[in-house]
Amino acid sequence: MTPAETVADLAAELGQLLPELVALLPEPVADATTGSSQHHKVTGSPAPWHAEAAGVLFTIHAGVRDLEQDLIYVVSGQLRDRRGGSDGNTLAALAAITRLVHGAPETRTRQVQATLSGWIHAACQVRDIGRAERWIPIHVPAGELPPACPYCSTYSIRLAQESGRVRCANGRCRDIEGNPPRGRLDRNQLNGSALIAWRDGRQTYYG
Repeated sequence: MTPAETVADLAAELGQLLPELVALLPEPVADATTGSSQHHKVTGSPAPWHAEAAGVLFTIHAGVRDLEQDLIYVVSGQLRDRRGGSDGNTLAALAAITRLVHGAPETRTRQVQATLSGWIHAACQVRDIGRAERWIPIHVPAGELPPACPYCSTYSIRLAQESGRVRCANGRCRDIEGNPPRGRLDRNQLNGSALIAWRDGRQTYYG
């Protein structure tokens, strides 16, 4: 997997996490000091606010736009008007980033990769994110060992059944870029064998 392809995968994963962060933000409520409320909130109670999710979400919204602007300048030598602040514009900026990296130097593309990985890691650390996902050991035929993590050599690889995302459950484990190992199930295009494509470019074959 090339650095540009990895950026595309990371951008897609980040785009999937954004609605989960938005869902944790509060519903509109009236000023609690007035004693009224909306949307069936308890009268007089403080407005709910997931500060952790909000902080990460706003950091990503601003950062994605900054990253797009930087890549536009790197690729074209020009500056363009910054996108507006809607969720749709954030997704559009992510899509633009996946195209722009094809014209950027590989070192810059790897920096983009690390930046996106950092945002994904921050989003995944937010309480309640991904709580519906069930992380299980990777299934292998009876009598065979599951694939070992290529970074810590333990059998701590876990799979999210719904999304196909993969991670190492060893909290101390780090990939070659210093991030918690995360990847995605994939297939070898030559022979169809199963593999894990890790974010830092490494691949683990099994099965």
